[in-house]
Amino acid sequence: MPLSYPAIVLLLIALMVGSLLLVHLLQGRQEQDVIRLYRLAALDKRRSALSKIIKGLKAIDDSTDVTRLLTQTLKHDLQRIHQLDPARGNGEQELRALGGDAAKADKNADAAKSSVDRKTSLSSEREVLSARSLINDALTLIRHLYQMRQVTGDQLESTARHLGMLSARVGVNSNMHMADLAMAQGDARRALGHYRAAESYLLSGPLKGAEGEQKLQYIQQRREQILQQHTGSDEQEGFMSRAA
Repeated sequence: MPLSYPAIVLLLIALMVGSLLLVHLLQGRQEQDVIRLYRLAALDKRRSALSKIIKGLKAIDDSTDVTRLLTQTLKHDLQRIHQLDPARGNGEQELRALGGDAAKADKNADAAKSSVDRKTSLSSEREVLSARSLINDALTLIRHLYQMRQVTGDQLESTARHLGMLSARVGVNSNMHMADLAMAQGDARRALGHYRAAESYLLSGPLKGAEGEQKLQYIQQRREQILQQHTGSDEQEGFMSRAA
């Protein structure tokens, strides 16, 4: 039986409405996919930065406070990545690759200080620049987490203080170490330059107290030893000016 004209009109209207609903549904899904991909890209970028910073800090820092905080953030990000893209896995392998805590809880103060000095005594300017850049990246990330309300104000303050001290130790200990290496190679002029750089870090940075005084005394003793090798006052003055 042929459809009446009103029935045909109603059918066409129903088809149009259905088509519009289908288009709207597809557009909604497409927008959701775009948002999901955007979130995945942002999380993946931060995941990569977190992994690099955690690994780098463990190489130069005995304290686990900062790396523990960053690892918690990394775990949370990996969980969100897995929720948005289950095919990516849950990140357990990546977390295992980063290893456990870098420091032992039963380490005494002298052993801990020796370990920190050793880890922050780098052998080249490139390593120093890389380490201090990594520390700055860690602080920037912690500040971002604070803005996102993922860390507290107290955590931000303590982390910033610790990273500032770590950066100073890298500058001081690395220059002292490079100065000692230069002396071992017979390059007194380069050694004086590194001792002067270490002294500058100590005088202008946060590394004060007994540790700072001890390092300043060591630097002064080493500089005097170098100058004693150049006994003439005129020779000493010329040597110091060339090393400046």
